[in-house]
Parts: sequence; structure tokens; C-alpha cells
Amino acid sequence: MKTWILAGTLGVCALLANAQTLPDNQTVVVPGGRLHTIELPAHRYFMNAETFSPFRGGYELSNGQVLYLRNTSNIGAFMYARIDDQEEHRIVATGKDSFVALDQQLAMRIDLRDDGSVGGEVLMRVPAAKMASGEIAPAHVQSMGLASR
Repeated sequence: MKTWILAGTLGVCALLANAQTLPDNQTVVVPGGRLHTIELPAHRYFMNAETFSPFRGGYELSNGQVLYLRNTSNIGAFMYARIDDQEEHRIVATGKDSFVALDQQLAMRIDLRDDGSVGGEVLMRVPAAKMASGEIAPAHVQSMGLASR
């Protein structure tokens, strides 16, 4: 009797396991956001020095680092971003509140709120690094939130 119950249970489990697999010609596509990619836009968003002015300054990131944004003050102004004392990157606007570095090392979205607070996120490409154990940590994109201005 126990053998029949065990055989029946195993049969049901096998049917359930088989029901969870997809046929070879079907795939599931999981949409991915830009959370882990930094891409240049097909079309840039025009932003002059006056429109960029509210974004200038320093922003504390959720990991304790500081993002600095500045621009040149001449006509056809260039915009730049850097984190702490790292290399400065020339950026372009991709929307009314988003920017990407031309070298694709940084991307950011900055929400300037009416109450003076800020929100948003910064994506930073982190190069591969050798760890203390001797293993190599691969290059990746790190996401950080904007904590304050």
C-alpha cells in the first residue's frame, strides 16, 4: 500500500515538474530598465546654461560620496560631472532632469523638488578590480540614490 502511495506521489511530482518547463520554441522576456546600463541617447535634449543652472552644485549620494555638477559660462556651454575627486566627465542632457556622460561612465536623474529637497539616482561604471582574496571583481554599474544637496 505504501508503495502505491509513494509511486502516486512521485508521479504527480513528475507531472508538476514537467508542467513548469517551457517548450524549446518559447521564451520569457523579462523587461530590463536602465538600472544597469549607461547608454548615450539617440537624440539629446537641448539644455542651455540658464536651464542647467538649478542643477549646478554638489549632491550627497547614498553611499557617502558627493556628485558635483558644473558648466562653462559661455554660449554653447558644456556641462561636467564628477564624483568626489575623481576624473571629470563631460555630460549631455537626455531629458529635462537626466544626464549621461559622453564616455558612458556616469548617468544621473536629478529630481529638484519644490520644497528644496532632491531625489533621483546616479549610475556609475565601476572598473574591474582585484580583491584581497586574489579574485577579480568584474566591471559593473553601481546605482546610488541622491541623499541631499
